[in-house]
Amino acid sequence: MRELVKITMPTLPKQIIDSAQGLKYRDFITVVLIVQNTKKTFDDNWIYIHDPSVKVGRIQNFKSWSPNLIPNKETGCYGLEYFCFEGDSLWNSQDRELIELAKNEMSKICLIDSHEVIDGCVVRQAKAYPVYDDHYQENVEAIKQEIESNYPNLHMVGRNGMHKYNNQDHAMMTAFLTVENILAKRKIYDVWQVNQDAEYHESVEKTN
Repeated sequence: MRELVKITMPTLPKQIIDSAQGLKYRDFITVVLIVQNTKKTFDDNWIYIHDPSVKVGRIQNFKSWSPNLIPNKETGCYGLEYFCFEGDSLWNSQDRELIELAKNEMSKICLIDSHEVIDGCVVRQAKAYPVYDDHYQENVEAIKQEIESNYPNLHMVGRNGMHKYNNQDHAMMTAFLTVENILAKRKIYDVWQVNQDAEYHESVEKTN
């Protein structure tokens, strides 16, 4: 949403541009480790880590998501997620440093032995999470009203498109419902209500 406002033509009013600049984001890094290890470390798709002695916040077990996400059945694949801000010391670390950090932390919390790691890579995801600060709602509402009033054929969907911390299924639902609105040439669904309450989700699913 913040980037959209900057490139919209004709130029939006200054107060709307200021509202967009007031939106903030949280970023994260995923360090992927390929492990020569056939034993099950944990069965969950992901686990959150609450140990203050390590920096990792969440660990994905890609083998539990799908066997197609690992090189072969003799290996495991884990994604260690580090929550950070773009440009901070963690974000600016060298890939080799981050891989070494991930190896050591997996060993420290007794999930693997560091010598079992046979490969690794780093993925940086900017603006992964919209930040809910004291002013985000009024900023989002101002932008929303301006776009809907003066750019009716411009539709905002998804987590960053709406500055809403939705789950992936909710984010995709906003796109599906927007398509329905476009095809109907009228507003059948209020996509801003997706993930606001369970009843709205149930009614949408039954309608479709």
